Amino acid sequence: MFDIQKGSMEEVLVILQNIGLQINEYEKSNTMISVEAYKELLEFSISIARRTNEVSETIDEMIEDIEKQL
Repeated sequence: MFDIQKGSMEEVLVILQNIGLQINEYEKSNTMISVEAYKELLEFSISIARRTNEVSETIDEMIEDIEKQL
């Protein structure tokens, strides 16, 4: 396997890719995902992405932009 540094962008991308693969498998056996499960997955994905400062800053900027639009 690849030698991925803990907390690196590569680690974040691999984890998010694995989440995507799990969602694809879930879709094969389930037609709908609950709002609660989707929110939980989104929060988890954001927490994974926040492991790197660069991604964390980008997420903060995006959330601020969304809040301004609301």
